[in-house]
Amino acid sequence: MPDTQYKEVLISVIASMVLFLVLATIILLFVFNYLRRRRRQEQQMLELRQQLQEQSLKSQLEIQEQTFDAISGEIHDNVGQVLSLAKVQVNIILETNEHQPDLLEAIKENIGKAMCDLRDLSSSLNSERLRSCSLPEAILQERDRINRTGLICVAVDVDGVYHDIQPQRKLIVFRIVQESLQNCLKHAQAKNIGIRCDYGLGNLVIQIQDDGVGFDPDAVVASGAGQGLINIRTRVRLTGGNHFIQSAPREGTKIILTIPYE
Repeated sequence: MPDTQYKEVLISVIASMVLFLVLATIILLFVFNYLRRRRRQEQQMLELRQQLQEQSLKSQLEIQEQTFDAISGEIHDNVGQVLSLAKVQVNIILETNEHQPDLLEAIKENIGKAMCDLRDLSSSLNSERLRSCSLPEAILQERDRINRTGLICVAVDVDGVYHDIQPQRKLIVFRIVQESLQNCLKHAQAKNIGIRCDYGLGNLVIQIQDDGVGFDPDAVVASGAGQGLINIRTRVRLTGGNHFIQSAPREGTKIILTIPYE
């Protein structure tokens, strides 16, 4: 083989080897970068899951604390007052030492009302019972409980084809609705509350609207008194959804929750 051809073959072989090494290096770098990005993404996902778990635990503790406050308030404002009245009525019978059928019947009614309020409160706060029923059923039970107090009128409408959501998410959403109703009872001075559950194609949209005194959301948050609004925002984020609050002084309040099914 002539020297010229030999050199050309040698150059071709060397060029091929260099090209192979370059390509192999590029492929290795690509694989290395891919694995590094994947590890980074996995680490970020792990951190996000940890943050979500921490936020979920914090939210559950906040819900638990507010639940205890709700129990205390309900017992003091409703059950306690009814039983106090029954006690006064019993004392009247004991002091007069007379058989008073009308008064005994009133005592019976008051004790029955207190027992009914306790049952309603127990059902409203029982997480296991909430998991066994649908979200609209739980909201309807809450409506009935509030309407029986005679303090305000709550109406509930459900539209669309029912679609169940994950139990923990359902519980969080229901607690948001509960907190919104309690805030309305405490602060709004409203006469009517309307709750609308709209089951759309990919999301459940819940609208809670009252005809109360309203407020300025930005001013409330700026004043540091908007913990309730912050709780709603945090809990909605835990569900993967979003929310919108519309309110103004003397114009009532509207809260819109958009919750994904999955």
